[in-house]
Amino acid sequence: MRTGKIIPTFIVLSLAAGIGYRTYRTVIAKKKGTVRPQATPVIVKAAPVEKGTIRRDISLIGDVQAMTSVQVFPKCPGRLIPLTEKDLERIRTLFNEGAISSQPLNKIEELEEGDPVLKDQIIAVVDHENLEAQVDQAKAALATANAQLTQAQVTRTQTEKDVERMRNLVKEGAEPEQRLEKIEAEYKSLVEQENVAKARVKQSQAALNQAQIQLAECYITAPISGIISKKFLELGDMAMLTRPIFAIIDVDKVEITADLPERYLAQVGKGAAPSIAVDAFPGRVVQGTVTRISPTLNVVNRTAELEITVANPNHDLKPGMFARISLNIAKKEGVPIILEAAVLRDPSGEYVFVVEEGIARRRNVTLGLEEGPRVEVLEGLQPGDMLVIAGQQKIAEGQRVQTQK
Repeated sequence: MRTGKIIPTFIVLSLAAGIGYRTYRTVIAKKKGTVRPQATPVIVKAAPVEKGTIRRDISLIGDVQAMTSVQVFPKCPGRLIPLTEKDLERIRTLFNEGAISSQPLNKIEELEEGDPVLKDQIIAVVDHENLEAQVDQAKAALATANAQLTQAQVTRTQTEKDVERMRNLVKEGAEPEQRLEKIEAEYKSLVEQENVAKARVKQSQAALNQAQIQLAECYITAPISGIISKKFLELGDMAMLTRPIFAIIDVDKVEITADLPERYLAQVGKGAAPSIAVDAFPGRVVQGTVTRISPTLNVVNRTAELEITVANPNHDLKPGMFARISLNIAKKEGVPIILEAAVLRDPSGEYVFVVEEGIARRRNVTLGLEEGPRVEVLEGLQPGDMLVIAGQQKIAEGQRVQTQK
């Protein structure tokens, strides 16, 4: 009984050993590429390696800001009043008299948030009735001073002639020297009076200029062209030197700021042209220009502030919007490019299969730039090589394959 059980067990072990040895030989043969091709080839998809252009982009997040933003403060306190045609006429007069340097715009309107304004447009008026009176009074004082100066000049001129005539008479002995001395003293007095009159004219002119400046400051003009982004005071409110009346922004161009990681600093420079997208306009992309890169890094996150200028003629980009930035940092043209899905990996590295005369051949590859599903091949493939792009997981080196489209 014991002998009968031993014989079948021996047979089973012998068969198992034979099968194991044949399997081992097959594996070794596949690794060496000496296994005979299968009678039935494995069906795979293949396509030739082509040259192309590939780029590497980085994505950043930024905030849209107005290129210029100003708050407009009054230069004189007082109650805000409506702008009238009389005010326009008054400020034109101030311009013609040289009290202000900018030509006033012929616009009368009450502005609200979102309204456009032009540089030097009158956007608010502070009550100025008392200052108008001061200007009129200063003009009258100047006119009086000029009249007094004119009179002093006429008197001095006439006396100067009398002095010259008296000198001639004294030389001829027709008049005594005492009379000449008297008229010369009178002439000196008149010269001093003329100088006083001239000083009075200058003083009156200065007073008029000051009154005109104070009056002009009641007419608040826009320092830039742009859009009213905030209205802080309404008609009838009291304007104060420390409180703004309007905020104005210029958004014909906008500025986008983003944080650029330290590792990309050497690959990004001024003049780079990133693509910008905002959630408010899905699918729309605009181009910008890198105009500034901060010379210092944020020590907390090791990033440098990047400023991008974007043309915004339709004012679609608004301050406060969230911007998605795509910035190219590398680009290569005319290089071998394959689908990343065709690449296999094992402990020895990355590799692919190519088809040579119906036989699968393994090629180790070195990869470069990646762009979506595409990847650059630095070493291991040449343009025109028939690359297995589907079914590569089912084949081995030296295996017979059949390609299909």
